[in-house]
Amino acid sequence: MRSTSDAPSTSVLACVDALGVGVSILVRDGGEPGAVDRGRSAWRDAVSSPGTTQLRAVEVSLSGEDDVAGALSDLSTHVTLAALDALRGSRLLLHAAGVAAPDGRVFAFVGPSGRGKTTAARHLGARFGYVSDESVAVDAALTVWPYRKPLSVIVEGEQFKQQIAPSDLGLLPLPPAPLQLAGITLLERDPDTHAPGISPVDLIDAICEMTPQISYLPELPSPLQYVARIIDRIGGVTRLIYRDATELPAVVDEMFAATPPAAQPWSSAPEGSASGPWRCAAVEDAILVDGRACILREGVVTALDHRGCLVWTLCRQGADAREITDAAVAAFGEPADGDPAALIAQTIDELVGHGLLERA
Repeated sequence: MRSTSDAPSTSVLACVDALGVGVSILVRDGGEPGAVDRGRSAWRDAVSSPGTTQLRAVEVSLSGEDDVAGALSDLSTHVTLAALDALRGSRLLLHAAGVAAPDGRVFAFVGPSGRGKTTAARHLGARFGYVSDESVAVDAALTVWPYRKPLSVIVEGEQFKQQIAPSDLGLLPLPPAPLQLAGITLLERDPDTHAPGISPVDLIDAICEMTPQISYLPELPSPLQYVARIIDRIGGVTRLIYRDATELPAVVDEMFAATPPAAQPWSSAPEGSASGPWRCAAVEDAILVDGRACILREGVVTALDHRGCLVWTLCRQGADAREITDAAVAAFGEPADGDPAALIAQTIDELVGHGLLERA
């Protein structure tokens, strides 16, 4: 057992602002001076302003017996996770790169790991203010909190990605204006595409694609409605397909200059009825968009097509199979093949299989 006098000492490497959360980075056992200097240099663009409350602390070992490059690489992950945990349930937390125009408008480029967000941030940050290459936090008022963390850069011959301060890569500082979300774009690199460019994305499709890239989504109040309201205010989600990151600055210039897309109307799903032959499972949230449904249940998002949405909503209102079949025929016409009642029965079975319905 280690005595109190033998307990490891810690020193402060830096106090940083991560998505608006003050995080103290502590070095165990002092660390090697050269390694500590490397760490401080990498994080210098994220240092918090005086008076920022430190809400979280993470520790890193930078002693000579440890691999410093690996420890600094892991440190970025630990700081990010600490900030996300502190913000859970209070903001939309996107796994995204972000850049800002001179007037403070921010575009968030959403995508999974390996989609090229850091490379995109390096090219875009040379023309626009660098917000983050990894995480963007947005509240219901569209306020964006920056996370000017080091970028993780592959260096030939090195085992671990090197952590390099944005300013060392020539990335620009934030503009002297409040940061406000102006757009969410699904980033997709395809070197072989014959159709690069920007296109609108259906609201339900956008939410389904974004869900794996949102931290702590179920902990937001009315989660799907929270996301839909933010998308409402920016006009809609777009997709950007590009061949090479060198193309991005000119494209994003056009995006900042363009008129935002029109918002897609949506509504919350009606409350479930206690009557009828089926019981609808409790869900965290659900929205209806153009005759389709997007449902969040037990942390999983499910999209229903037009027939599935009609059957699910009518079951929630207590309708029986005959009433649902009549409504489906009125809405969609007689099916080209098969019995409409059998088709509705099949749809009900599928909803039962997904855990959205259960027989009374």
